[in-house]
Amino acid sequence: MAVLEEAGRELDSDDLFAALEARLVDDLLEGDRQLTPEGELRWRYAARRARQSLISDGTMSKGTPGVWSLR
Repeated sequence: MAVLEEAGRELDSDDLFAALEARLVDDLLEGDRQLTPEGELRWRYAARRARQSLISDGTMSKGTPGVWSLR
């Protein structure tokens, strides 16, 4: 959420993932960098799951596909 706040509450998903990766580079574990069976990085998958939870609780809006935004 801090990345979105700093970016004006909305970011394209590619820009969001780049900003998150830069912020978390020293905190990501080896397992976080592994791929899921579908070929997605585990930390990105976890971020997308967290987004769904934040949409459900009303913190984020579903909005435009490919764009993450806070309410």
